[in-house]
Amino acid sequence: MNNHDISISVKENEDAYTFTASYDRGNSLAVYNYINKNISPNQLGDSENDYFDVTTSLTDKTVFYIKESPGKLKIAIDKRKNSATSYYRIKKMCEGIKGLLAGK
Repeated sequence: MNNHDISISVKENEDAYTFTASYDRGNSLAVYNYINKNISPNQLGDSENDYFDVTTSLTDKTVFYIKESPGKLKIAIDKRKNSATSYYRIKKMCEGIKGLLAGK
């Protein structure tokens, strides 16, 4: 998908799911807030201007990688190290980010 300087890529196989997006820096706050809403009660950083490059563990034991900077995002989850529920939680969040960036 590529429109209005938005580029989204999803790669998935039996072992992993990876979501990559680049978008207008002006959308960074909306993406940042959306991610924090979806991983609550956990939270990433203090503002949309923070840079992340971490593997994080949520309170429900979901473990995923996130690399984020203004206008760029990468999220990856190892299906072998997470439950199906955790995988679907992260996949659903990524689909929501895709919808958010597409203006849906």
